[in-house]
Amino acid sequence: MVFHAGLRSHHFLLFSVILTLFLISCGDEKSEPDVGEVSDSTGVVDPPAVGTYPSTQQTIQGWIDKVDMKAIRGHGWDVWASITSPSGEGDLPVWETWYSGYDLFDDVKPGKKLTRKRFHPFTNPAQFHHQSVIKRSGSIPQNPSEQVTSFNRYTSSVAEFIWDHGLNRASVLDSINEAFDKAGTPVIDRQVLTSADSTDSKSIVLKPVFQFISGTEPTAVPYWDGISPETTTNLANPEPYTWRQAVVVDPTGKLKPGDSVEMAFNGEPKQMLPVVSLDDFYHIVLTAEEAKEFSNFAETSGDDIGLGNKGDSASVAAMVKEGNIALLMAMHVTTKEIPNWTWQTFYWAADPNDPQFGNDRPASVTGCWAHYNMKTAYFMVTPANDPKGDPFVAFNPYLETNLSGTVTTSSGEKVKWTGVNSNCMTCHRLATWKQNPGQSSPKTADYQPDGFIDPADSTLFGGYTKLDFLWSLTRSQ
Repeated sequence: MVFHAGLRSHHFLLFSVILTLFLISCGDEKSEPDVGEVSDSTGVVDPPAVGTYPSTQQTIQGWIDKVDMKAIRGHGWDVWASITSPSGEGDLPVWETWYSGYDLFDDVKPGKKLTRKRFHPFTNPAQFHHQSVIKRSGSIPQNPSEQVTSFNRYTSSVAEFIWDHGLNRASVLDSINEAFDKAGTPVIDRQVLTSADSTDSKSIVLKPVFQFISGTEPTAVPYWDGISPETTTNLANPEPYTWRQAVVVDPTGKLKPGDSVEMAFNGEPKQMLPVVSLDDFYHIVLTAEEAKEFSNFAETSGDDIGLGNKGDSASVAAMVKEGNIALLMAMHVTTKEIPNWTWQTFYWAADPNDPQFGNDRPASVTGCWAHYNMKTAYFMVTPANDPKGDPFVAFNPYLETNLSGTVTTSSGEKVKWTGVNSNCMTCHRLATWKQNPGQSSPKTADYQPDGFIDPADSTLFGGYTKLDFLWSLTRSQ
């Protein structure tokens, strides 16, 4: 489930991180793909072609029909190599030059042109706030114990289409939905597109996730290593604060990669932990100005991993200060090469050569980017498009592990679920809009974490407008 861009509540303050004031680092830069082309005067750089990216709808659908995971994963890595390639703008990777959620949804004024700000607007992941209006599922509760910092990025193709067609304005989405109501539009056709056609290989949306650590002393950073009693203290909701393994990052350089140091974390007894390089992470060093602004945000949002790997305001505020560091821990990436979009999710790994999620990474992925493993979700079920197919599970351990809820089956049985049973495509197929008078966010269709979703299902989508798989459109004001 990626790209829920956070639903914007009026009391949330945005944290701006001005890139030119940051130390942004990624280690080794050798053998990178070619730089993409600048798409407009704002300096947005389009993702360059790398290997199988971009591919045609027919090619990707062929992989899906055959459940060709080797080809699908190869494509996911090529997408990663493309978006992390050098932009030609200092040390910024291509994705850092793209439009932000702030540009699209929070800086909208009459007559204003779409412009790119040179900063990170950290916002609330919608996974933590998505509210279902269908009683059979209830809502996804927010668990304050596991919060992360995230923000969305959009290529110029999708950002400009959303802007030019007013899809970032609630009044436009309301009028579209009302028009569908008046015309009696069939459920299958109650949708908006975020591109001129059903596919657009240059349309990419992503969501990075960060964790804050000290800039002056070693910090134990827990990492995901699957679900077992040996790796987490909570098998149902294995959130970061429950993880039982960690590495140590020392920004001072006193501890060297390959060293070991005795530290405690997450309630675990002191133990010898391996030291890894800060340059094994894509990372950003905070300045005093941004830390001051972010502290106000942290008091009300509780959306980040802070002191002790906790997400409460006090723990976050304790870590958001000048000189401290934001580590990129994960990133959801979706491309509109097929109408259902392709879905790949990346997360930092102590073992970047994990036999299931990392050892097929190609040589085109280098530097810190080679320390992230990958899961893909190019279909909801197997066989693909079979309503009775087996659910295909693919989740991000930094975004979905705290989720839980109940789904009522067609037979009336209530089934409990958690985020470790979720699928990106299933989740985003449910991105919808319906006017919600008196509320700061729209009503959305009933939620379920995995399984096949029929876009013509009137029970799910009757009265709603489907948002082309982008939860971020629910931020429209």
